[in-house]
Amino acid sequence: MSDPFLVVQDDVISSFEQARTLLASWQRLNNKRRSPQEENEYQYMTDELHSSLKSIDTDLADLQETIDVARDFPEDYGLTPAKLADRQKFVSDRSKDVERMRQILNRPAPSQQRPVPSAAAGRGEQPEQFAVELNNYQENQQMMLQQQDQHFDAMLGTVRNLHGIASTMNTELDSQAILLDEVDGLFDRTQSKLNSAKDKVTKFLRDRGNRSLHIILILFAVILVLLVLIIFT
Repeated sequence: MSDPFLVVQDDVISSFEQARTLLASWQRLNNKRRSPQEENEYQYMTDELHSSLKSIDTDLADLQETIDVARDFPEDYGLTPAKLADRQKFVSDRSKDVERMRQILNRPAPSQQRPVPSAAAGRGEQPEQFAVELNNYQENQQMMLQQQDQHFDAMLGTVRNLHGIASTMNTELDSQAILLDEVDGLFDRTQSKLNSAKDKVTKFLRDRGNRSLHIILILFAVILVLLVLIIFT
């Protein structure tokens, strides 16, 4: 069965990389005079980044909780102190990275100048180009989320399959244990019968030897009596 920590860790790494890429685009807009359409895109990116960082914080809190549970008895969870330390380092480092990204988001923009109106806005035209770009961006984000969901579903299916295999193996082991117990009982009964037969054979041979000696003594006595009778008659 897959380690739940590693599954969540992979999700954190993937989410962090996406947030870092989005932050780079956000900084590009943050450091320039923005047109109205760029201002809308800038606000959308800001909201997305705050949401992503909050989600990563939640995952990191879950990972920290698993570390705290396993800290006292790591061997019960198949962990060595070194592995536990590596997991703690991952959580601590990612938490610091998230905090640095959040500080960048909350930092005042280097220039608070008013956005430069676009030519289309100056002529009273609708910013259709920005709407298309924003729509494309949202579709890309939706596609990424769907891919993440599919990846998670695939991992969940793998975990379920591994759980089924483990259950089947456990059932087989139980059956083998029952069979071994039956074989062990059969061996004990066979050994008991062999010991009983051995005792009977030993007793028979001993009794047979005693009867043979008695017959020899009787025959010797008879022969001796006959010799005496022959001599004195």
